[in-house]
Amino acid sequence: RRKELLTAETPLPESWLPLSNLDLLLPPLHPSFFFVYEKPSAIRPYKFHCMMGALKKSLSKLLIPYYPLAGEIVTSPTGEPVLHCNNNGVEFVEAYGEIELLKLDLYHPDASVAGKLVPKTATSVLCLQ
Repeated sequence: RRKELLTAETPLPESWLPLSNLDLLLPPLHPSFFFVYEKPSAIRPYKFHCMMGALKKSLSKLLIPYYPLAGEIVTSPTGEPVLHCNNNGVEFVEAYGEIELLKLDLYHPDASVAGKLVPKTATSVLCLQ
């Protein structure tokens, strides 16, 4: 398991955004997408590394127009939660498990993948694993 904090490709101005009424009323929603990639072979070990590099570079570019995603939720001086757009970054995690995809049971995960499929974040807006 490897973790890295990715920020926008260019520096961004710091700002604060108020949360909407829906943000304040609804419980936190964490949409999940599960992407599976072929294990790199001994013949082409660079393929996975290149793919991860491309994903990281494109995310850094994407965070320029979508700068709030690189921020964090903090408490304002008045006690309200706000989105601090500080380019703190997006946690990018590469996780590995020693299990065949056909045998992967997401309801009862194997010990080699348990806890690896769900990012752990307290204040971040976005986390990719």
